Amino acid sequence: MGRDVEGPAVVLFTLGPLALVGWAGFAVALALGPRRRRAASIVLGAAFTSVAFMAGVLGTFVPYAVGWSGYELDLYGEDFGGWQRWLWIMLAVSAFWGGLAGAGVGFLVWVFRPAATKPV
Repeated sequence: MGRDVEGPAVVLFTLGPLALVGWAGFAVALALGPRRRRAASIVLGAAFTSVAFMAGVLGTFVPYAVGWSGYELDLYGEDFGGWQRWLWIMLAVSAFWGGLAGAGVGFLVWVFRPAATKPV
C-alpha cells in the first residue's frame, strides 16, 4: 500500500517556506542591527532566503541521489528518471522565488526598524 504524501506536502510547501522567510527576517535584523540601510536589508534578506530555499531543495534530492530513498521526490508528483535535470530546475526556481520573497522580507525588516529617538 502506498504512503499518504498529502499531509507532508502541505507542511513542506506551505509552512516550510514561511518559516524560512521568518528566519531570514530575523537574521537580517540581527546581522544589520537597528541602523540598517534599506539596500543592505533587501540584499541580505534576498541572499539568506534564496540560500535557505536552495538548501531545502538539496535536502530533498540528496537522499535520492545517494540511493537512500525516493519517497521525498514523490511529493513533487513527477517521474524522476532524470533527477539531475529536475535538481537544476528546482534549484533555479527556488533561488528565484527565495530571492524575491527575501527581498520583500528584507524591505519589511527595514520599514519596521526601531525608530531612533533622542533622549529628552
